[in-house]
Amino acid sequence: MQTSEVSRLWNKNQIIETITRGLNQIKTNVFWKSRKTIQGLGTQMFLLSILSIALLILLFFYSFDISSKTSAFIDFHKQDVIKINLESSSIPNVVEAYIFSKFEYLNQTRKPSEGFIAFLVASFTGDARLAYNPYPRLREKISQIEERLGDNSSTDLIIFHTGYPFRGDLLPIIQVTRRQVEFVNVDHIFYKFPPGFDPHIRDPTWSQRGKWNYHHMCNFWFKQVFELKIIQRYRYMMRLDDDSQLLGKWPNVFEIMAKHKALYMANQREVDFEYILPGITLVRNLTIVYINKNKITVRNPAMFANIFDRTMEIPNYWNNFEIIDLSFMRRKEVVDFIQFVDESRGVFLYRWGDAPLRYITLALFVNSTQILHRKQLGLDYCHPC
Repeated sequence: MQTSEVSRLWNKNQIIETITRGLNQIKTNVFWKSRKTIQGLGTQMFLLSILSIALLILLFFYSFDISSKTSAFIDFHKQDVIKINLESSSIPNVVEAYIFSKFEYLNQTRKPSEGFIAFLVASFTGDARLAYNPYPRLREKISQIEERLGDNSSTDLIIFHTGYPFRGDLLPIIQVTRRQVEFVNVDHIFYKFPPGFDPHIRDPTWSQRGKWNYHHMCNFWFKQVFELKIIQRYRYMMRLDDDSQLLGKWPNVFEIMAKHKALYMANQREVDFEYILPGITLVRNLTIVYINKNKITVRNPAMFANIFDRTMEIPNYWNNFEIIDLSFMRRKEVVDFIQFVDESRGVFLYRWGDAPLRYITLALFVNSTQILHRKQLGLDYCHPC
């Protein structure tokens, strides 16, 4: 082989080797750069994943908070819509789970009377040998009604009670009268509080017979009793306390109510004082708000003015005795007002009693000619006695 050919081949091999080294160097550089790029991307993806998870968690709690607020907003306006669109009575028929009926027990039948006489008693708890038992006194009062009320024993008796009477307390009561007697347990509604009220944290401004017991009693006579299914068959309700007493002979007061087309028979007028019941006068503010909101025309201006006569007093009818035409309590406007008061929680916050609340209800919705007065009718009565 000639020298020139060897030289040419060597140069060719050198060029190929140079090119190969160059390609290998490029490949190596590309590999390491790609590796670093992938590692960088991996780190970035990892950080991006953590950031995404954090954002999702924040978004979840934010959405939950907004959802909760929106629900409360909707619920509030839903209640307003229900009140506005209500065409007839919204009194729910709360079914009583446990009722003892005298006539059913004796296997007798009789149609319900037009009205009924109502008592509310709290059954004693704890050691029966030590606790006060209200049923013997109740038997005595029912015996007096049997003798003194001139209705020929035709008016039914309903005894609403918490807890349960013993058989030895129940039987003497049904034996002392010819009337139909029903014992109705109200534990399922009596101890309820309005939504949003915390009975543990709050303390009452006034209490008697336990922390909230008196407030529950007020709430029962102002609102809950009218929701019970058992009373929907009656036209009139005559309320008496177990320490009330009819004195002398009374006529059939239900016939008097019907004759005069009266909606209410009132007991004597009394007052509640702000210095005894702090917050009682705030019921005026609530009443004005309700009137303005619903554009109410007051039916009894003189009676309504009495609510504002004295700065530190709220008037009431002493409703340990009262007779109510139940059709009045089923009116839409009356049901709405009762619901409005209930939502304010004033009964539990300030011990707004059923007596002043009934007085205000009458002032708003009943003409003076539709209210009869026990004293004007010459009906003698005492409480407590």
